[in-house]
Amino acid sequence: MQAASNAQSRSHLFSRFPKFTSHDAEEVRHQVSRIFCDHDLKVVGKSQALNTQIHFRPGKRVSYGRMLYGATVDIEPGKLNDFFLIQIPVAGQETIECNRQSVQSNPSLATIISPDLEFRMRHERHAEKLFIRVERNAFEQQCAQYYGQGVRGALNFDPAIPLNTPVTQSLKRLLDWQLLEASEGDLFNQPLIAARFEETLMVSLLSSLSHNQQHAFDPAIVAPGFIKRAEDYIQHHAHLPLTAGDIAEHVGVSIRSLFAGFRKYRNTSPIRLLKSVRLDRVRADLQHPTTHTNVTQVALHWGFTHLGQFSADYQQRFGELPSATLKRHVS
Repeated sequence: MQAASNAQSRSHLFSRFPKFTSHDAEEVRHQVSRIFCDHDLKVVGKSQALNTQIHFRPGKRVSYGRMLYGATVDIEPGKLNDFFLIQIPVAGQETIECNRQSVQSNPSLATIISPDLEFRMRHERHAEKLFIRVERNAFEQQCAQYYGQGVRGALNFDPAIPLNTPVTQSLKRLLDWQLLEASEGDLFNQPLIAARFEETLMVSLLSSLSHNQQHAFDPAIVAPGFIKRAEDYIQHHAHLPLTAGDIAEHVGVSIRSLFAGFRKYRNTSPIRLLKSVRLDRVRADLQHPTTHTNVTQVALHWGFTHLGQFSADYQQRFGELPSATLKRHVS
């Protein structure tokens, strides 16, 4: 009885963030592609009709939502590429085939799909799920900060998340609270608070779940504290006209020591990191445009004054021109 009541209450989450409702398969495929990625969608059985509903609260690093298809469907996206996807069924079940595993996902067994892993899934007719989209760049950067070293290869999780084990009970409580607050509360409207919640979510996933970076780092190689302070400073002040001197002064080391530390422990420089963070922010702005958003305005806002070089750097990092990103997300 309590489980049924809990499922019913969770099925109303994000009701104040309706995205779309549709019975047309091609429209559903198109609209879902805009939230996630391009994919093939097939309704299983001629007698079934779609009744798709999606509620979606977008964010720059982490987005939340709830969805159902209203029919049994097969979905083949290939790879997500740009983001991690956490799926938590509220009712019914779906089958995820990923990384040579088949996971029968239900309200007590969630899943996390990593960007570099091919997968497909069958969403059953009566299934309804909550989902969390975490941008890849933010998650891999958080992983690097968590371990004190750059991510070695792609960050890949074991897709199954059992929610009833001693290890994952704390994670489940965190997920429940964040989903409820993102749906009903106002804290996520405050950028600084939202950033802390997002960081807590990513660190909790890294510490609670099985993934390929857990044993990839030498614990004897620990970056000095000023590296983490510099990374945090860059993350939170990327909108300002920062110089290497500003960063070095903030963390209390010389510019030479700052560059040497980043070279040794991060295999990059603080200025390259700043550029990378700003490119991420540009992409986030282009993925969540207003009616007045244009590429030039966003690039200049984040300090890219050489627009030709900016476009080349953006394409090299994300595999597409900034104009293509904006076009795909314009309503």
